[in-house]
Amino acid sequence: MTNDARLRPLASRRSWFAPREIAIRDPWGVRWLRLSRRMQVSAAALGLAAFAWVGHATIATLAPPDRTGEQAEALSRLRAELEGHERAADGLRQEVARLRSEKAVAEAARSAAERQSATEVAAAAATAAQGRVTDLEYALADAYLAQWRLAESLAVADDRIASLEGKAVGLRDLAAVAGQQATQLKDKVATLELLQGQLVERLKPATDVEVALLERNLAPTRLDLDSVVAAVTDEGSGGPLLPVMDDLAPTIENARLNDLTNSTARLDALKAAAISMPLALPVRLDGIEVRSNFGNRRDPINRRAAFHAGIDFGGAVGTPVFATAPGEVVSAGWAGAYGRAVRIRHAFGLETQYAHLSRVSVKVGDKVDAGDVIGKLGSTGRSTGPHLHYEVRLLDAPNDPMRFIEAGRNVQQQTEQARDEAGK
Repeated sequence: MTNDARLRPLASRRSWFAPREIAIRDPWGVRWLRLSRRMQVSAAALGLAAFAWVGHATIATLAPPDRTGEQAEALSRLRAELEGHERAADGLRQEVARLRSEKAVAEAARSAAERQSATEVAAAAATAAQGRVTDLEYALADAYLAQWRLAESLAVADDRIASLEGKAVGLRDLAAVAGQQATQLKDKVATLELLQGQLVERLKPATDVEVALLERNLAPTRLDLDSVVAAVTDEGSGGPLLPVMDDLAPTIENARLNDLTNSTARLDALKAAAISMPLALPVRLDGIEVRSNFGNRRDPINRRAAFHAGIDFGGAVGTPVFATAPGEVVSAGWAGAYGRAVRIRHAFGLETQYAHLSRVSVKVGDKVDAGDVIGKLGSTGRSTGPHLHYEVRLLDAPNDPMRFIEAGRNVQQQTEQARDEAGK
């Protein structure tokens, strides 16, 4: 007997107890029960042991030792039962074979289902992957575009940086030049401050002398010069009220300069006031004489004592009469005893009146300057002969015109002297 022939029965007997799986169907699906070779061998051994024990007990019970026939009958029954068990085992094997067949079908169905599921999952995964690839392509394109734009921005930034660096170099050069110029300016400022101090030291006394001289020359007018200066300087001044700045705290130099400024301002105000005052003569003195002064006198008509509110200048009829200061004509025409007369309003409450004119050359509301012709000398009204009656009034109170004329002569002399000194 060959080895293959000897091993074939062993192999066929091993296939009896091969590992098996039993499919159990229920409403919830298919469940698998696995039977290993060890479990099958153990179950068969237990079955045979139980069967032998049951047979031995049956023989021992039913067949006494002295009854051979009964034992034979019992043995026959046991054989019959054994055959029945063998048939039952054959049925069980058939059932196991059927279950194996069903298991194979179920496994084939499961494999098919798994393959179909794997195909569907793969298709879905492929679709998702394709969508993801498309999204990544778009994102990559956006990234390339952003990178390109960034490169352009960087190029522009590089150009801008280069330009700024060039400007910075230029600014540094300008700063260096400005520093040098600032040093030079500081030196110049220091020199100017020194010259300013020296100039202030020379100008302040001279200005004070000129102010004092002008005030003395205007003193005959008996005007309150402080009020006059205030009226001149208060024209067109103002502004917001701001706190004092510590950086502008007074120093000796500033105090001296302020003193000079105040003196100069007062001098300018006095000069401007003098121009606005009736300090000039109303007629030229060629062929003109003063016939009657300001004050009490004997009236030329009734020969009684009377007050004369002005000065009478005698002259030929038609002699030009001039305004003695800038102002506005407030009256022009017939004025009773004054005859034809002109009254002009000036600054600081001053008015002048020109009476007994033969002709009036202005009208009410006209603006006149000093030296403008306002009429012609005559003898109209209460008059004994050709002359000009000239009055100066302050707040409508008569003042001696000669004081203003004298002040005018003094101011003119001071002005001419200052002009001569400036020309030297």
